[in-house]
Amino acid sequence: MTEKILIEVIPVTNKQVSPFQIKMSEIIFKKLSLQKQQSIEIHCSRNSVNVEIVSINESEPVIQCSESVLRELQLPAETFSITLQKKGNSKLEIGPVVGLLTDVSEQKSRISLGSIEEFCEELSKYANEIGVLFYVFSLNTFYDHMGYVFFDGTWKKSIVPYPQVVHNRIHSRKREQSLRFTDFTNELQINRIPYFNDHFLNKWEVYEILKEHEHLQTYMPDTIVLTGKDVLFDMIENYQCVFVKPVHGSQGRNIFRIHKLEDDSYFLDYTTFSGEIETVHQSFASLFQSLLSRLKQHTFIVQQCIPLLLYEEKPLDFRLLCQKQLSEKWQITSAVARVSSKDQFVSNLARGGEIKKVHEVLIKNFEVKQIPHIKRLLKDLAIEVAEIIDGTADGIFAELGIDLALDENGKPTIIEVNTKPSKNQEQNGVSTRIRPSAKAILQHCVYLSELT
Repeated sequence: MTEKILIEVIPVTNKQVSPFQIKMSEIIFKKLSLQKQQSIEIHCSRNSVNVEIVSINESEPVIQCSESVLRELQLPAETFSITLQKKGNSKLEIGPVVGLLTDVSEQKSRISLGSIEEFCEELSKYANEIGVLFYVFSLNTFYDHMGYVFFDGTWKKSIVPYPQVVHNRIHSRKREQSLRFTDFTNELQINRIPYFNDHFLNKWEVYEILKEHEHLQTYMPDTIVLTGKDVLFDMIENYQCVFVKPVHGSQGRNIFRIHKLEDDSYFLDYTTFSGEIETVHQSFASLFQSLLSRLKQHTFIVQQCIPLLLYEEKPLDFRLLCQKQLSEKWQITSAVARVSSKDQFVSNLARGGEIKKVHEVLIKNFEVKQIPHIKRLLKDLAIEVAEIIDGTADGIFAELGIDLALDENGKPTIIEVNTKPSKNQEQNGVSTRIRPSAKAILQHCVYLSELT
């Protein structure tokens, strides 16, 4: 029997009343078939406390308990909603407890969650609606049993129970490769705590997984690891235009585009933190020399340029957000078109791109009767890519951002797979609305908690 309840903190001032006596609405006694004045054990994640329960005349399902009880259960001393479940005759369980791992900045009294702060607020609000205890934590706070809970419009640092499910939103690939992160994930595995999305996938890793499926190769640009100047020379000779991308890159940074011109010179443009830089080289040797210092810093791939569909003479692509919800089935929860800013060849918002509705950009390029088929093709391809990645890569994945492009005939190309897609690339409209993608994450967390 499961019942959503509201826990209300009531300080115990009467010395004659036990701090381990809790008061429950009559409705809870009836629905859970509890005995009045009964001693019972309450569990939350790894924590438990023995209490005596007494009934109160409240129309809503409410529990009133002291801070002593909350301390034993490592619950924040705030008012929040959570699910209550009866286990046997003398045991109650509250939960599930969901933690989101990310980088947290504490500056005086201000707690910042960076680019996902608004999204985390949505997660917290929805968690409260469905009776899930949700908090955000960092690698620095995990072993202190501390996290950040969203109460009264602000994030507060609080004692929190051990998570029963973890959503990994660490932004730094370097942080994910640290010994501290490895120790953390090892502990979760030992304790059989499910966590997703497991880790970043690099561009080459994704390409190697997908190219094993022969029917997908027609949707993929030819790609190879840049191991030397001969590789780059051959790719340019074959395709006249190539991209050179860091395998661990994100947000469209440090991407080079090379065109071989009719006079055998080479036009190079590339993205930096400050914008784009364009140069012309009269020989391949000059071109390669100009790239050499940058290429030594990271591993790069060379990729065939695919002519992209344009919107108002600007390149565009499509971000489809694939998520699991209350099962292992992948679904599309968001689909948007991303239009490059003027004179840019990448469409990332971080590089000045803008979000458009999919139909809005398709109607400019195709007949109305073609659009449903193209939309279906995009969605089917994104779902298949998500299923293949999920079934092949190590770890649990439940959210993937699939970037696709179209040519002028409506044929899609797989550009990239993002294991931790940006939360600023969905059309949220009114900020007070909880996005479907936030609901999907919490629903899948509930699903995973029930499997353990």
